[in-house]
Amino acid sequence: MAETTDYEARRSAFGRKSFAERQQTHDEIAAAKREAMAARVELGRTYLAQHGNGITVPHDRAVAVVELVEETRAARDEAVALLDGRTAGIDNGALQFPVLGHEFAADGPVIGLATQPLLLAPVVRYFGMMPILFNAFVTRAHQEELKENSPHRFHLDPEDTISFKLFVHLTDVDEDCGPFHALPADRTQTVLDAVDYRGVTMLDDAAVADLVGWDAVVAVTGPAGTVALADTTRCLHFGGRPRAAGKPVREMVVIQYLLPTSVILVGEHADSPRRFMSQLEPTGDDAWDALLGATHT
Repeated sequence: MAETTDYEARRSAFGRKSFAERQQTHDEIAAAKREAMAARVELGRTYLAQHGNGITVPHDRAVAVVELVEETRAARDEAVALLDGRTAGIDNGALQFPVLGHEFAADGPVIGLATQPLLLAPVVRYFGMMPILFNAFVTRAHQEELKENSPHRFHLDPEDTISFKLFVHLTDVDEDCGPFHALPADRTQTVLDAVDYRGVTMLDDAAVADLVGWDAVVAVTGPAGTVALADTTRCLHFGGRPRAAGKPVREMVVIQYLLPTSVILVGEHADSPRRFMSQLEPTGDDAWDALLGATHT
């Protein structure tokens, strides 16, 4: 219990800072971890030289959507099999988390998807270095009413000022299914500057629409196998709002990548980078071990 409290306390404290203050904290941590960061930059260069760039995610937007129905099929099958018969799991009020990272087989399709060049290469290129594969889980949008002070409303994730998530649809999703929405990073910055965002109060749709126009918001809809790639610490976002009557419950596999600069990975009570993915073992391969967070942290 204490570990969870420490984890949430660090995220909460960081989230109360302005984005400029968050960036200052990020820069200070990066300076303190310069050797680890430099090693990750070199590993990233080598990785991209060997594997190419993969899907394009413009850094100024920090969000992209692609349909990868066949490429994600095995991973989706693994997740659906784990979901079989599960009705709840962890519940944060807005979403349920019925499958957690340690439950995915180390040699299974979800981990394979998280580490294959098609999706890992754009993450490496976005970060400019080899990231840490920090977590993977399934979310279920189960709520029947909008929760006001929750991830149902626009917010930034409070782990860092740069991070990355992959959102893989397990179900067909249209506008009536509570889809994930993200505001590209350049437009998000306009909003943050205007409202002095500090993460304490979630933002209303109307405030975002007034400042940058609703057309700027990316709604992630599409069949099972649709994948959103997004930096949720730079892009205001929401998801999991109540679905319309008769629509399927929206479920997604979420894969999370961080850098050693994440506020939850520093300090006296720092979390282990392998806290959620302990089934993945170091092998002595420098790139793999760095991806697991076993080295260069």
